[in-house]
Amino acid sequence: MTKIKKPFLILAIAFLSSLLLLMDSVALYANFSVAMFTSMAIVMGSLYSYRNMIQSRIGDADVEDTKDAIDMMDDPYDLYEEERESEITDIKQMIKEEKARQKSNIVQNTTKNATALVSIYRLIPYAFLVLGFIALENNHSLEILPYLVGLAAGIPIGYLLAKKLFISEL
Repeated sequence: MTKIKKPFLILAIAFLSSLLLLMDSVALYANFSVAMFTSMAIVMGSLYSYRNMIQSRIGDADVEDTKDAIDMMDDPYDLYEEERESEITDIKQMIKEEKARQKSNIVQNTTKNATALVSIYRLIPYAFLVLGFIALENNHSLEILPYLVGLAAGIPIGYLLAKKLFISEL
């Protein structure tokens, strides 16, 4: 229950602060609200889809116990000085091999990451952003400055909401 209280409070504050614009003009309120809520939904959808992608990859990964290797590399008394020099060259070689392997798997990596890129959680808010912009323009009530301010305000609010809802549970 406490997991829902803080995001709801953030959302309520954002909604009430946007209602203050209604006292000035309806067009100002409409521009700001459409932009803020769609950008907030885009950020939340993006973070949610990336979280799902990471969780699915974590399930596929094999976690090795590398405590011994870390202990040998973190020798404060230089007891393994000679071995460390050979390990450094081995690590440099491993990094070069991994970079070469990553370059050869560009298409495979792109297709793995494409699931989060074209996620329905991102596409629907983008569609609402475009449709909201077109609706404001067709009704001759589009004002760019409040629209841009609403876009900018929605990004941190969306991040805070997504952080409380999706990221903090990892």
